[in-house]
Amino acid sequence: MTGALLAGLALLIPGLAARQQDQSPTFRSAVDLIAVDVQVVTDDGTPVAGLGPADFDVSISGQRRRVVSADYVRSSTVDGRPFTTSTAGGAVASNLWATTSDATAGRIYMLAFDISSLSVGDSRTVANAAKALIDRLQPADRVGLYTFPIGTLIEPTADHAGLRRALDTVVGSTAQGLMSHFNLSVSEIIDINAESAGSGSGVLASVSERECPEFGPGCVAQIQIEARSLAFYLEGRATEILHGLGRLVRLLGEHEGRKTVILFSSGIPASDRAGGRPDVGDLPRALGQDAAATNTTIYTLFMDSGELSALSAETRRLVGTPASRSRDRALGSRIMEEFTGASGGAFMPVLTGSGEYALGRVLRETSSHYLLGVEPDARDRDGRLRPLRVRVDRDNVTLRSRTWVVVPRSGS
Repeated sequence: MTGALLAGLALLIPGLAARQQDQSPTFRSAVDLIAVDVQVVTDDGTPVAGLGPADFDVSISGQRRRVVSADYVRSSTVDGRPFTTSTAGGAVASNLWATTSDATAGRIYMLAFDISSLSVGDSRTVANAAKALIDRLQPADRVGLYTFPIGTLIEPTADHAGLRRALDTVVGSTAQGLMSHFNLSVSEIIDINAESAGSGSGVLASVSERECPEFGPGCVAQIQIEARSLAFYLEGRATEILHGLGRLVRLLGEHEGRKTVILFSSGIPASDRAGGRPDVGDLPRALGQDAAATNTTIYTLFMDSGELSALSAETRRLVGTPASRSRDRALGSRIMEEFTGASGGAFMPVLTGSGEYALGRVLRETSSHYLLGVEPDARDRDGRLRPLRVRVDRDNVTLRSRTWVVVPRSGS
């Protein structure tokens, strides 16, 4: 994306929240309902049909609210073929976004590539897998492309052939891994910075014992300096990625209905310790809230090739023990799991291959959803984000729901 286009995108965002607050509910009956869309799936991602209002338990700000209706909206069969008979019925509710039970309206997908984390080879592999996903969409479905922190923005379009061609331009970073003189891993960077902040762990001594015989006097101080520098770099990169995703999610708020973002990334490292860095604060939480406010679900494909890389002869010395490798993977995935879950999506590690299986699961899960009409309490009606919890009275199923909801002010 050019600098001018990025600037233009940034200008689109500030007014979005104000426009959302001005939108009115589109459903009126004896009571005003709000829309809560959820997915109920089996272990392999197959949607579960046949549920009614009594099967769902909905709470807003910790208080149960009555589920008036449960409409089953089906867009395709689980293998992507057209589904022409609507099974939806009853009241359709809306809070801050327009909703529809018309399966012919088409779904909206956004393919988002974190090219700063993907290698050139991985980016080409997953881009080809994304093409296969596009080939399985319905003609009315719209799909867009976003590569960030810099690159391409194509808003959702029914021109599937054009979008497939655009995927040929997705190219990851040629610079992979941390440029560390002392072979510091992400977990070591975090622990050394935490030690500097007063939380001892002995990691600095361990790294010094490993590295300083080669580097000589002043080595310990140099390790500390490098740990601070790399933490600053990782913090800036993570912040840039999260802001980029936030811009995308808020822009998607301009599009009516449910949106699905499919994120491809090799991880966004962040600290799991007090005083450790990189630290991105509340940005993951804010991203999850933005997703809820714009009716956007995020599916994250975590392209995790770290374990295979650890087995290569040239890197075996540098990657640490199995326990440290496991922690490094967790550090790269934890904030992605946070905003993915808050949006009502799924976090999917991809250890080998192109991710085609995971993309197939996304297609199965998004082939249908339930639209719940929920009766809010008068105290909920303040136009602010409120914690949302949805449960389903069924065994051996997974329910996906965003964890925040906005209830319009009374009289809006």
